[in-house]
Amino acid sequence: MFWTKYHAHRRPFIVKGAVTESAAMNWTDQYIMDHFGDEVAKVEWRNEDRLTDYCGQQIRGKYIHCPQDTIPYVESRTSIRNFIQKSQKDPSWAKYIISQMPDAMGKDWKVPGFFNCGKRFEGDRMKGKPWMTQMYENNFWYLRVPPEKMGTSTIHYDMNHQVMCMFAGKKEWIMWDLRTESQKVPMWNEYYRAPSQGKPQGSDDSPIDGERVDLKRWPEFGSARWRNTTIEKGDCLYLPAHLLHYVRSWSDDPEDHRIIALMTMFQSEESYDPSYCKDVPSHSYLSDYDVMWGEFPGSMEVPRCMNHVKMGYPNWKRMLAKLAKKEVGEKAFVKFWAKEGYPKKRVKAAWQRFVSDVASETMTWAEKVFNSTALTNLAKDVACGMEGHEGPERKLREGESWDARNEYSLAGDYKGYTDEKHEEL
Repeated sequence: MFWTKYHAHRRPFIVKGAVTESAAMNWTDQYIMDHFGDEVAKVEWRNEDRLTDYCGQQIRGKYIHCPQDTIPYVESRTSIRNFIQKSQKDPSWAKYIISQMPDAMGKDWKVPGFFNCGKRFEGDRMKGKPWMTQMYENNFWYLRVPPEKMGTSTIHYDMNHQVMCMFAGKKEWIMWDLRTESQKVPMWNEYYRAPSQGKPQGSDDSPIDGERVDLKRWPEFGSARWRNTTIEKGDCLYLPAHLLHYVRSWSDDPEDHRIIALMTMFQSEESYDPSYCKDVPSHSYLSDYDVMWGEFPGSMEVPRCMNHVKMGYPNWKRMLAKLAKKEVGEKAFVKFWAKEGYPKKRVKAAWQRFVSDVASETMTWAEKVFNSTALTNLAKDVACGMEGHEGPERKLREGESWDARNEYSLAGDYKGYTDEKHEEL
């Protein structure tokens, strides 16, 4: 039903009480710090504003200026423990965690199985669980908001299908279907394409502030059709790729001001394959899935990926799928990976490990490729190299934080900033 009724028509839905049997329902701050506290997390402002991505640019013939009180986009790194301790001491601290989910959290999350039965590459079926859909990435949200306050997103759409489940607090989702409303909602980059015109060129944001909508500037937005829903502790939401949305996060629990959510996602290219859709359980631990970018912080077996927050990274299984089409020897193997700019010495070492990995004569060449730990590690490392990583990210010292990106530093003499303030515009 999921693939034909909801996925095919890009229809979102809620599963009430879907994760009430997950251990994460009982997470305390102390438990999170004890079990996952050392891991690094990406931190942003809890009220998102991506205006500073565009300061000083010419967009569709208009110069984008930023009032002097514009909050810059700042992306920081700190440990989960340090973040929680700081938010406990100062609940007004206006930051939140939006980061790649640490591996170890997967054993505490029993995800609903409605999204299974996805098509896989030839040779890439999970042994004993051929019904498993190829999941792409897992994320972790944590914020603490004072009473009467909330966290907010930008109005945006994402490129992947998402399954978000709540373990504390609430999230309201306001959604617009761009297949019918795209002419009424301005977008910064106009990447969206209707299904009849192909795929969107990438994710995109709207310049509209979800809490202060300027209908004088964008009058058409007032007639855009929308829907909304709220998910609370124990619920899960399926959000289709390319569905425009705005999210408010808050807690009305006087004893717990936290908002905690976990998300897993699969890419828009995934499709239904009924041939393996048998004996699918209603729930499975997320740790049972071979999530493409599920390894965090990772290991030194994949040095370029180790400890980097990997969100939106390349689909490395596509490289394995190309290699799996035709059996090759060592020379062609080295040539295949070397063209990606990967050191030949490492490629040759991976070949030797690959040969010992898959000595079985009963497996097809494609099965050997996808079942080799050496090749999956190699493909991931190549993909992380494509993202500019040459080695592992260091572990943070106790209490340390640092800015990975700051729009003030990118602006160059505050390009595009003016002496005006928002209330003067």
